Amino acid sequence: MLKSLSLFVLFALALNGCSPARMVTDAAPTLTPTINPPTHTPTIVLTETPAPARVPTQVPPKVCSPLAGVNLDQLAEMIVNPYHPPKPGSDDPHQGLDLANLSGPGGIALSGMTVQGVMAGKVAGVTQDRFPYGNMLIVETLLDENYLGQLPTLVLPTPLPERLPRGALTCPELDASPAAANEPRSLYILYAHMQNPPIFTPGDDIACGQEIGAIGDSGNALNPHLHIEARVGPAGQTFASMAHYDPSADYGEMAAYCTWRVSGVFQTINPECLWGECGP
Repeated sequence: MLKSLSLFVLFALALNGCSPARMVTDAAPTLTPTINPPTHTPTIVLTETPAPARVPTQVPPKVCSPLAGVNLDQLAEMIVNPYHPPKPGSDDPHQGLDLANLSGPGGIALSGMTVQGVMAGKVAGVTQDRFPYGNMLIVETLLDENYLGQLPTLVLPTPLPERLPRGALTCPELDASPAAANEPRSLYILYAHMQNPPIFTPGDDIACGQEIGAIGDSGNALNPHLHIEARVGPAGQTFASMAHYDPSADYGEMAAYCTWRVSGVFQTINPECLWGECGP
């Protein structure tokens, strides 16, 4: 009877689709790590090496002493013959000024002190041991607004309306005329009686303070000194060798001398005005 009952229960459970409880074990999911990219690009800060301090360029002075080792404010003490121009058209002295290097109680004039350019420019004339200037150099500086602004003491002469008539000086026929009021003019500085012939040729550049020669006694000079003349005239002029008061002077040399000295085309000014010490 008991056996029959057991079979009955089993049969009933089968009909109901039941089965004994099962143990379900789920495997843990495999986790794949996610690497998130950075949300911003890191900033790289560069440390700059500071540039070396800029050294200002030395601007050369517009006016330099004509004598090496002598300051502009010392030149007045070296003048042995001052600027004393004659009336226009006359060749009487003295149309420039003379600077000498004096030594000792007696004031002996010495040769050899270095002569240097007063202003930058171009060589406009060269003369080798001819009377009266001896070894001589002329340097032209164009008078533009830049230079005039640096020379407040320089008062330019008004150009003459025409060339001056012939005076007492024997001169050949001249082919030169003063600059018109609206034409460019230049400052011409003449350095004379130098010890040796200049080594320059027309057109060469001359710097302010550049060595151009040495004090000497060439030409009409009783003692060693530097003779300086400053004149204003038409721009772009050149001068051949100058000579006068000498039987050997040829036509071209005398024409150059007369054009420079007495024609009125090149008007004389006091060289001291260039370094701010205009005399009376």
